[in-house]
Amino acid sequence: MKKKCLISAFSVIMAVCLLFIGTGAMSSALAAPATTKTQSLEDKRANIEKKLAETDKKLKQLGEESKETEEYIKVLDEKLQYLKEQFDLAKSEAEGVEKKVNSLEDRISKNSNEIVEIKAEISALENDVARLNDEFATTYEMYCKRIRALYISGNKTSSLGFLLESDGLQNLLTRYEMICAVSKQDGELLESVKEQTQKIVSVKNKLDEKKSSLTSARAQLKDDKASLESEKANLLKKQEDMDKQREVIEEQQLEANQLLKELNDKTQHYGEYRDITKEELEEIDAAIEEADKKYPVTTTTTTTTKKTTAKKTTTTTKKTTAKTTTKNNNSTTNKSTTTTKKTTTTTKKTTTESKYIKLTYPCPAYTKITCGFGAYAGHTGCDFSTQKHENQKIVASEAGTVILVKNLNYSYGHYIVIRHDKTTSSGKTVYTLYAHNNKIIVSEGQHVSKGKQIAYSGSTGNSTGPHCHFEVRVGGSSQSYAVNPVYYLP
Repeated sequence: MKKKCLISAFSVIMAVCLLFIGTGAMSSALAAPATTKTQSLEDKRANIEKKLAETDKKLKQLGEESKETEEYIKVLDEKLQYLKEQFDLAKSEAEGVEKKVNSLEDRISKNSNEIVEIKAEISALENDVARLNDEFATTYEMYCKRIRALYISGNKTSSLGFLLESDGLQNLLTRYEMICAVSKQDGELLESVKEQTQKIVSVKNKLDEKKSSLTSARAQLKDDKASLESEKANLLKKQEDMDKQREVIEEQQLEANQLLKELNDKTQHYGEYRDITKEELEEIDAAIEEADKKYPVTTTTTTTTKKTTAKKTTTTTKKTTAKTTTKNNNSTTNKSTTTTKKTTTTTKKTTTESKYIKLTYPCPAYTKITCGFGAYAGHTGCDFSTQKHENQKIVASEAGTVILVKNLNYSYGHYIVIRHDKTTSSGKTVYTLYAHNNKIIVSEGQHVSKGKQIAYSGSTGNSTGPHCHFEVRVGGSSQSYAVNPVYYLP
């Protein structure tokens, strides 16, 4: 029996230990994500700083020879990307702090209102307590008088004796009624005292709860105000850091643009400045998406051309040789016939135009790609530099509907978007974009044929010089669907 008790006790102890261990592990697990997130931000920041140091080292080495080179500008572009990543990280952290500040301000406001409400409730409860105390005092005084009267009378006779002393039936009934009335009055008086006491206790309990809530709310308010001041200071520091980072990015971007312009002037391979922003690209995507909804899809048609050549030649040669010999009055005749027949069968040659997308060059006079797809971060098309020549013919690379015409003085400048009639072999819709034009000669909703002129080339928007920026987007109209145009060009 003792052994069983020991085993049971040991089991209970082990269960308790496991419970505490499990609780600790669970607490650690719950705390882990926040630590991991913080660590992740620190790792990202450290990684960016390391890459910036590496690019600075490369730039120093390359700059000793010449800054006006593709390689130098490429490394400078890399540095700009890292600086922007660093800025985005700082911006993200600042937004997180700003959310904390807004949350604290909201909580402080609610807490302050709650304190006002609790004070009002406490005041009302205190009034209730005062009123109930007054009512209780009156009732209690009446009850005490009744008790005192009974005590003074000495309660010498019982109710039964009081009845027996009656000198008649009428007197007996009168005394009985008096006893019942007095007893009822005493009971009601006692019950009233009890109810009023319970009400006073209940209201005082509520009053104590409200006072406790008020104390907690005030403490929370004090802590929140302290946290708010700290977070505001933190936010201000991060905003100052962001301003400094923004200045560095602008300085580096200005240097990169100047060097790129000088290099492009030498090579005449014009393209875009690298300062187009994420917000500008999102704005362009949104405009194309909205335009795509405005016009119905054109049904794909297939054109078939048949070329038939038929030739049939028949040559017949008939040769007859007659020889007559008379011998013994017998006649012999030899007849020889030769026939030659030459026949050429009918040949049909059929050429069927492909029903799938096949693009032509957007600038027929300049078909050399001077800056390819993905040549630098964010370049989702290819550039056809027209050297120093503007107003070159820009044509629709395939038949389709012009869904968007925009004339901006930044980013893509004056650009056109066409949704094509033909799809890829897998049935995906194709969109083409033509940017940096001087003048656009088509309008939204217009259907254009393959090779039809749609604009004159130029250098509008963030362009270093005259060129056509050409994009192909397959399966969707946003930039995320952009593919290398060379896959569909001749």
